[in-house]
Amino acid sequence: MSIFLRIWSAFAIVLLVGAYVTIHALQEQVKPSVKQAIEDTLADNANLISALIVDDLKNQRLQSSEFQQKIAQILTRPLRARIWEREKNLVTQQLYITDDHGIVLYDSQGRATGKNYSQWNDVYLTLQGRYGVRSTRSNPQDENSSVMYVAAPIIDKQRIIGVVSLSKSARAMQPFIERAQREMLQQGIVVVMLSLLFSALVAWWLRHAIYQVSQYALTLSPIERQPLQFWAAKELNQLIAAIDQMRQQLEGKDYVENYVHTLTHELKSPLTAIQASAELLQDDLPSADRLHFSHNIQQQTDKLKRLIEHLLLLARLEKQQLLTKTKVDLTAVITKLMAEKSAQCQARQIQLQLILPNTMIIEAESFWLEQALLNIVDNALDFTPIGQRIVICANQQASGWLLTIKNQGQHIPDYALPQIFNRYYSLPRPDTQRKSTGLGLALVKEVMSQHQAVVDIVNVEGGVEVRLFFPIFTEKSR
Repeated sequence: MSIFLRIWSAFAIVLLVGAYVTIHALQEQVKPSVKQAIEDTLADNANLISALIVDDLKNQRLQSSEFQQKIAQILTRPLRARIWEREKNLVTQQLYITDDHGIVLYDSQGRATGKNYSQWNDVYLTLQGRYGVRSTRSNPQDENSSVMYVAAPIIDKQRIIGVVSLSKSARAMQPFIERAQREMLQQGIVVVMLSLLFSALVAWWLRHAIYQVSQYALTLSPIERQPLQFWAAKELNQLIAAIDQMRQQLEGKDYVENYVHTLTHELKSPLTAIQASAELLQDDLPSADRLHFSHNIQQQTDKLKRLIEHLLLLARLEKQQLLTKTKVDLTAVITKLMAEKSAQCQARQIQLQLILPNTMIIEAESFWLEQALLNIVDNALDFTPIGQRIVICANQQASGWLLTIKNQGQHIPDYALPQIFNRYYSLPRPDTQRKSTGLGLALVKEVMSQHQAVVDIVNVEGGVEVRLFFPIFTEKSR
């Protein structure tokens, strides 16, 4: 199960259980709340009626047809009430009246007249001067058959002379209870669905954040690496910082180990040659041999110097996580470099042709851009036979500048093309059959990567072409 499903399932379970318990508890409170409201209304009505029928009870007019007809008309009069979108057409209250002994003198339903209700709680408590109320089921097995009775004393000269008791059945209250419960359930479902959606979004955000952190950890590189930042996620930001710190520590160790092994390997060959030449110079040799071995020592020393310089440059570049880029005119940079190389071109009778626009504005770090171009030009000069030509031209593409540096000469062997940018990989120069340090093109590749640019080397008709693509400078890129 994915982390998203785990987090969302945990949210959903907690939410559903909490919603069920809350809604169930609230629905259970609806019924007593409605009953309390009905009881309050019955209590008010009972006290009003008790005050209105004092004279009728004192003068024994309760059994008169006139009184009974008046009450019947009140209880059967049509209503035109709309309560909570429910039509109410009839009065649903009933009443009975007892004397001070609890004997029913009047019953609106005509069934209890003459009966002794002195033991029923509503009558019994009221006759004692207390609040009288009861709830009785006509069918003990049916909760909806319950009827609520609320009584009020009939008082004459501070003496209780009778009791009036109003009743209302549970069936009359049930529609309001069911409607309240139904609306509560519907609203609860809507809230739960929205909460589940929100929790899914939160779970997805957490899953996406964890995925970003994992990808960040897997693809850590000192080249143009932008640290992740999460809004309102302090712990994730702390994790990113910890990963960065761990990377720096591990990179530092690997970096040192790699360069120690590399230097040991690359220094071994020239040092061996220097040592052999130095030992031979200790013997009594002809002047020509001495000059040869001295020249050999000088060549190997120069090679060591170039190797160290390239290693230091590459190490500096790899450790520089973010370059300080500015607006640079690529045409001006190339023109300057070729002016510096003009003497070398003349000495080897190499024709140099520049086909460049007046300006080529790119975003770059001038020092490293010059280092990369210098290495490419040096390679082109090394592999161009005497009297041949180097052509440098540029074309504007849809999203950048394509710069090509083509030199006439031998093709790069097919086996060497995939390895041409690898460190310490070098091909012998046509004139001397000597190899370079093998770090020049590795430096070019690193510089281009840090500029979000692309470099490629291909064989073309009559020679080799280096293709460099630079994105066009825009204000947004700054």
